[in-house]
Amino acid sequence: MTRPRLTYLVIVLGTLLWCAPILLAPVLAAAGGIPARAASFMYKFFQPLCHQIDSRSFHLFGEPFAVCIRCSAIYLAFLAGTLLYPLIRSVDRAVVPDRWLLLVAALPMFLDVFANTLGLYESTTFIRTLTGAVLGGILPFYIVPAAIQAIVGLTMSPDTLSIERKEP
Repeated sequence: MTRPRLTYLVIVLGTLLWCAPILLAPVLAAAGGIPARAASFMYKFFQPLCHQIDSRSFHLFGEPFAVCIRCSAIYLAFLAGTLLYPLIRSVDRAVVPDRWLLLVAALPMFLDVFANTLGLYESTTFIRTLTGAVLGGILPFYIVPAAIQAIVGLTMSPDTLSIERKEP
């Protein structure tokens, strides 16, 4: 297996390991007993990263996900984008989109958070999901090639890897 493909596989596995407890926590919490203790650990793990407000969280079996709606959308869309990456881009070539696309993807979420924080309006579940998913879905197209560049750059000569900047 080539280093770029191995790097991609590690990112996929890491993303799966990150997203699994988000979805598993409510299942275990609903089960009660010892599984609920494991769920409690999962909720505590994500607590420093997310406000975990119950009314702003998706629920499964009557229990909230381990992170809020927007965080869930970011993480799960990142997983989906990572899984789709090889269908859109070659894993063997590190192609990084222009930075403006990342800014365009992040802007709606930041505007939503800013307007909601200022009390200009109350953000909805749909808007939180959409803005989080847009950003989360585009991030793999920056992170995967950057990781491939970093790993290959540490282990191979610069001429071995084709590095390009392109639109997605």
